[in-house]
Amino acid sequence: MLRALTTVGRFAGDALGKSGKFLLSNAGRNPGEIAMRIVPDIGFGVLAAAQTPGDLGDKLIAGGTQAFGGVIGGIGTAGALKKIGLKNEALLNLADLGGSYGGDFAGMMVGDTLQRGKDSLMGGQGQTAWERMGAQQQAQYAQQLEQQILSQYGLLPGSREQYAIDPTTGMGVA
Repeated sequence: MLRALTTVGRFAGDALGKSGKFLLSNAGRNPGEIAMRIVPDIGFGVLAAAQTPGDLGDKLIAGGTQAFGGVIGGIGTAGALKKIGLKNEALLNLADLGGSYGGDFAGMMVGDTLQRGKDSLMGGQGQTAWERMGAQQQAQYAQQLEQQILSQYGLLPGSREQYAIDPTTGMGVA
């Protein structure tokens, strides 16, 4: 059993090592180029985290998966095109942009799945932070609507006394 785990660990390490080298070698040639490829993806991840309702875990999941997906998608797409022989830097930058866009969406899907799993583990219904917020707002709206209808038709306790008062004298009707 230990030998099998060691083999799997070595295989995963080799795969990550090769992938890591591929991504690092295609991230850019200088710090400015690397920043232009990575900073926007991280920025969109930070925005996703800031705008996501819920607790810190939901925010970290949303922001982290979106940033990671964008970075991997952009650099991976540009690197793959570079590997097949594309040398035009403008086209490689455009490929990075498109890959980042696709990676953002893939990261959002992964993040939603992770949030649903987290919610289930925490005893919830397996919803994302946005779905939980929507369900809470639906429940609030239903309660407000119910109160409005009951009040409108005089079915709330304390809302029918107005009909038992003589409008000319302001006294109760006997």
